[in-house]
Amino acid sequence: MQNDIVTQSPLSNRPESQISSALSTKPAETAPIHLPVIDPTSNPEILVFNLNDIKQLRNKYHILGILIGTLQQYPQQNIFLSVPLKLNIYEVLWLVQYQYAVLIDQLAYRNAKLKKQEEQFQGKVKNDSLTEKNIMVVENCDPNYDAKLAESFEISIELYLSRYFRNSSGKSLARFINHYKYYKYLQNCGFYINPGLKFGGDLVIYPGDPLRYHSYSMVKFDVVDMYDIIVGGRLATSVKKNLILMELKGEETIDDSQVSVDDKFLKQLFDDDDELVCFSIEWAGFG
Repeated sequence: MQNDIVTQSPLSNRPESQISSALSTKPAETAPIHLPVIDPTSNPEILVFNLNDIKQLRNKYHILGILIGTLQQYPQQNIFLSVPLKLNIYEVLWLVQYQYAVLIDQLAYRNAKLKKQEEQFQGKVKNDSLTEKNIMVVENCDPNYDAKLAESFEISIELYLSRYFRNSSGKSLARFINHYKYYKYLQNCGFYINPGLKFGGDLVIYPGDPLRYHSYSMVKFDVVDMYDIIVGGRLATSVKKNLILMELKGEETIDDSQVSVDDKFLKQLFDDDDELVCFSIEWAGFG
């Protein structure tokens, strides 16, 4: 059945995206979350250590991310992980587009905060995040977080994407734009979204928090090969899911010869006027 995944979204009253400087100019209802970029020059990864921000991302915006830290009492395990929470590129773009979050140069902020403390206490303050062996230790919730100072080190989405593409050689520009549009469509429908590699798809969607609900759909992007459709449908049914195929109707041809994060690229990336086509497939009596 075509377009059968539309559901009532708890975020349906969010401000509409307006392409003016590529992003919505209408401010969010609450203060945006600060997403720390660990090192914008060489490692543009988003790692969230603040537990309050992680709770808000999950409960309010349905952003799951991936926990990559280990628990102190279980250092050799990979089931129950701890902070930090790593966000993927599509989650970051969605949060920034709707002004639910801003990007902060975490390295520059911490250096500036340390310098400010040293000036305030006449050089008697040391970097309390470094142990004797120069291992960085960060509290889950910084009680002395200086939001005003952090906002002075806000990173533009243009700079973040430029660094991202510099560290992602061989990525197709057209595919990147299309995949973000697919992700945004599902996110705006109110689904919780996880990577779908272990189920043979691109994404796995949940009707509610995965801690309370099972997934019932596996999503694949831009499938044109009949063999992939058959294999994907049978695999999805065997794990008690249906397969959802997504593509853009009348998609525009994009030049992949050069990746340039300019106004034209951002307009194509954040444009909400594209029409998506969705089909669901389920093998009856199989699995």
